[in-house]
Amino acid sequence: MNYPLVPLTNYGRFRAFIYRTLRKPYLVIALIAYCFVGLLILAYLASPPQYASDMELVLPGTGNSSSVSLDDVGQVVSQTSAPFASGGFNPRVNYKEMLSSRGVRQRAAKSLELSPEEFGQAKIKLTEQTSILLVSINAGSEDLANKKAWALYESLQTELDKLREDEVKRRDKSIQKVLDQYRARMNEKRLAIVEFQQRSVLVSVEQLTQLITTLSGMNERQLYVRSEVSRLDTYINQLSKNLGVSPGTAGQAFILQSDVEFRAYLTELNVTTTHLTEFGAVWGENHPQVLAQQKRLSNTKAAIRQRSEEILGFNSNQLFDGLNLELNPKRAQLFADLIDAFANKEGQVSLRSELERAIAQVSDQVKVFSRESIELERIQREFNMAEAVFTSAAANLEASKADVFASYPVLQMLTIPSYPTVQSSPKPLIAAVVAFVGFFMITFGLVVLWQRNNIIQILLKKD
Repeated sequence: MNYPLVPLTNYGRFRAFIYRTLRKPYLVIALIAYCFVGLLILAYLASPPQYASDMELVLPGTGNSSSVSLDDVGQVVSQTSAPFASGGFNPRVNYKEMLSSRGVRQRAAKSLELSPEEFGQAKIKLTEQTSILLVSINAGSEDLANKKAWALYESLQTELDKLREDEVKRRDKSIQKVLDQYRARMNEKRLAIVEFQQRSVLVSVEQLTQLITTLSGMNERQLYVRSEVSRLDTYINQLSKNLGVSPGTAGQAFILQSDVEFRAYLTELNVTTTHLTEFGAVWGENHPQVLAQQKRLSNTKAAIRQRSEEILGFNSNQLFDGLNLELNPKRAQLFADLIDAFANKEGQVSLRSELERAIAQVSDQVKVFSRESIELERIQREFNMAEAVFTSAAANLEASKADVFASYPVLQMLTIPSYPTVQSSPKPLIAAVVAFVGFFMITFGLVVLWQRNNIIQILLKKD
């Protein structure tokens, strides 16, 4: 049966082309894959332009420490460890997670009047063997990208400040409870000291020290007084022996010599004796002038005896007949030395007696104070320990307030957020590279599938 030849129309040619093409499945798959890659590249190139703002943040590499010495209390040490000293965690990783956290992004977005979804997520890269964080964030314009970077940085710093403040408050609250216990113990020991001082004679340990010092000084004084009494006694005995008078007799002589009337009688006695001697040598014993002088001498002696009895209360003229100390100044000085030494000795003897009584009294007080000082020192030692513990804890609390970067190290900006001048996406070069790689991989894969039998035969022949 013969069919007539009918010329093909354009539609018929298209149907024939489709039929021939469908009979080649690898070509169909290649076309579909090429179209898909092309659509992706076109979608990428058609996407809105994006601009990236970059900044670099750095953490300190070393810690710091400070030491404060308090007199009679102890030493307060404040030390901040280096952020990377502990191998348990890396603060850079913590800060990376914080930059990606919802709270930090929401605060940054709110400052720019954006939603968290519009603000987007920052790209954070940690540089190995450094303490630097590389942060990059995209936006639809150059201004917005720069503002986003600054907002993210300020939001992170605000979050760190809040965390540090919260840490200090919680630490203070827990330490304050311990301080209250230390303060109560210190007040209890202080009250014990006050109660002891109220019921005891001893108020402070310094009293015992002063009393012992006083007792030592009194003992030294007593030894000196004893030696002085012994010296004066030897001196008085020797001087009395040389003068032939006792200190009492020498004193009585000075009493009489200080009397004007008695001294006049002594002068009269000396004059009469002189005249009697002169007259007797010239005229003899029976001469009227000699007899008159003898009578005058007797009357003068009687007057001396009467005057000495009036002054001393007994007849002492025999001791002082012819004794006129004015006529013998050296002997008078020795009498005065004898009297002065005797008076000094009596004073030293009286002082020795007073010292003995005082030493006995102070020794009794020392015994009492010694017993009480043991108890007072024990209470004072407990109070000092409680005070030292409280003061040290309070000082450590104050020192720890300055250490706000212990858990959250200080974060500094190494480079400020950049102001982008070139869009970061889309990039035609990247689209071209991706298209080339996509087309090449698709073509290579399909060729391998198409020629797989020949490839297998070639590999088998080599074996």
